[in-house]
Amino acid sequence: MGNGEQAEDRRTTTRTAGHRVNTRSRLGAVPSALVPLPADISFLQDGAVAAHHLAEAAALSRKPGQGCASEILIARGHLDRDWYEARLADLLGAHHSRYGPDPQELADANASLDSAAIIAGAGKNRKLFVAPQTAGYLFVAEMVQKNPGCFANAVFCSAMALRLAIFEKRKPFFLDHAVHGLRRNKPHYSAFRRITGRQAAWASGMVAATALALYLAPSITLAFGGLLLSVFYLAIVLLRSMLVALLDRIPAGGNGNATGMHQPPPEVHPAYSIMVALHDEAGQVGDLVAALEKLDWPETRREVLLVCEENDHETISAIRQIRLPNGFHLVACPHAQPKTKPKALAFALPLCSGEYCVIYDAEDRPHPSQLREAWTKFTHSDARLACLQAPLVIHNHRHNWLTTMFAMEYQAQFLGMLPALEHLRAPIPLGGTSNHFRTGVLREVGGWDPFNVTEDADLGIRLARSGYRCGTISAPTFEEAPPVLDVWLKQRTRWLKGWLQTILVHTRNPAGARRELGWGNVAMFHLVITAIVISMLIHPGFLVLTAVQAMSLGKGGHHGIAHLWITGMTFFNLAAGYTTYAALVIAVRQRSRWQVSGLYLLTLPAYWLLISVAGWRALFQLVTNPFKWEKTAHGLSNPSRNANIGFGSLQAHQPAGSENRKSGGGHAAP
Repeated sequence: MGNGEQAEDRRTTTRTAGHRVNTRSRLGAVPSALVPLPADISFLQDGAVAAHHLAEAAALSRKPGQGCASEILIARGHLDRDWYEARLADLLGAHHSRYGPDPQELADANASLDSAAIIAGAGKNRKLFVAPQTAGYLFVAEMVQKNPGCFANAVFCSAMALRLAIFEKRKPFFLDHAVHGLRRNKPHYSAFRRITGRQAAWASGMVAATALALYLAPSITLAFGGLLLSVFYLAIVLLRSMLVALLDRIPAGGNGNATGMHQPPPEVHPAYSIMVALHDEAGQVGDLVAALEKLDWPETRREVLLVCEENDHETISAIRQIRLPNGFHLVACPHAQPKTKPKALAFALPLCSGEYCVIYDAEDRPHPSQLREAWTKFTHSDARLACLQAPLVIHNHRHNWLTTMFAMEYQAQFLGMLPALEHLRAPIPLGGTSNHFRTGVLREVGGWDPFNVTEDADLGIRLARSGYRCGTISAPTFEEAPPVLDVWLKQRTRWLKGWLQTILVHTRNPAGARRELGWGNVAMFHLVITAIVISMLIHPGFLVLTAVQAMSLGKGGHHGIAHLWITGMTFFNLAAGYTTYAALVIAVRQRSRWQVSGLYLLTLPAYWLLISVAGWRALFQLVTNPFKWEKTAHGLSNPSRNANIGFGSLQAHQPAGSENRKSGGGHAAP
């Protein structure tokens, strides 16, 4: 975890602007004729930084909330942080290292990750490691003015180097917190317990009552059951109809989109943490790093955590073979159950020092402007906006029928349903990637549930129950749809199993959910998640029931009013289910200028039957192996082309009337 890289030569030289500076040489005299500057940049008047940049930073640093002058220079790209810390160390008589202390030599086994200094070693090897960024550059410089020599023989290192060393020392603690933190602190939100006693009693009672009714009055029971199940279909029909109507009232590209908003000046760029959980992704590492490097965000204000299972030797080896750019760090998650993506993310979350953080998958290729758009929307919203979901665009949608249908789902979900839910201020089931969070809020609500295999959907609902809301942005992330049925089935099984887990978690205490969400949002939760999951499970039976009723009518004979009414409702719901979904897809297609033949809509029944197969498989796994994570293989669809995705191709995905607003996708349901 980062420290494995310390086998390299620990030289005290640092590169900046393409040349090498010996940081152990003493500084020359500072010209006294220059205008007095803050202590943290006064020693840079020898020409290392342009005088007008120094003056601007000094002036800005006097304004409230701007930070010290050196941080302003670093944020603006006028000063390399590593070079600056090395020169600061030289000025103060300290040493400088690119690496932190050996974790095993730390004297304090319970040191905080936010520590500015820590002692390592013993006896003659005892050293004080200092992270001047954490302590504050101005504080360090002024402290030396008051107490010369206070940092003599100390070792200056980067804030992340010190954090990584402390994190490695306390790895068992952080692993335990990642696995058990949510179930200890907020047990009612944890999927560790599959079902409560109350839920089990309710389900058992329903099964017993249904069995008794079938025994006593089978015909009436079947008719009533068909009517009841029709309600779920009707609910989804009404939901889709409402979404289509709402889309006409939502600007193409999203709600209050950040494009065109006033953007704050660069000196106030906040720190942004980027997290990627990788497992068996050695083939994706190079393209992933290249894609993340293209993100339009100051390098000095960005940190990237590549999180791997410690026994995933191939992926770790692939990462170490690359000369990682500045700010990229490898984090090895210890082997422990459950072996899920949210467990890995929860483990690495304490390392995030950014005010904001974003989650990507190994195969993701985010648009370069995505961080900037998310940040701009955050700055123009109130503090209750906790998360922003970027749209996911399927780049291999032309590969085969399966990828086309998958892309159609994602279009309907991310460009249709989620913007409409944001417009309604309803809970949003997040996608599993490209989620931008306020880091403090993410920690406040407990982070990801390691036992929920669709931690994204669960987290979106938990944020809503905690008084926060989620929104959307338009800058997309390219993803690959599984082009192979077996891979698609495993991925969809995991998604639907996680949705079942989410339903069970958030229906444990109906009164609590109503109190936290309100009646309207509780209803929307059940429309968006519960009704869709149930309709997906009953879809095959609904098709059979419709066929049986059609054959019954075809045989003629006398049919009562009740029978005809139920039959008519069944036909209506089935037809309306397909029609309203097609209407949503068409509405989204018109907004995004994403062209796909309408003939694919005629194959919806076949695709929804596949989803039903995955649903029943998910239900079986929920009972037998609830935390099983079936890994989705990537790079299966024209790998060479996928590695070179060009953002010029976004034109086909752009919402009409917008230059930078792109589309995405999500879950479809019968």
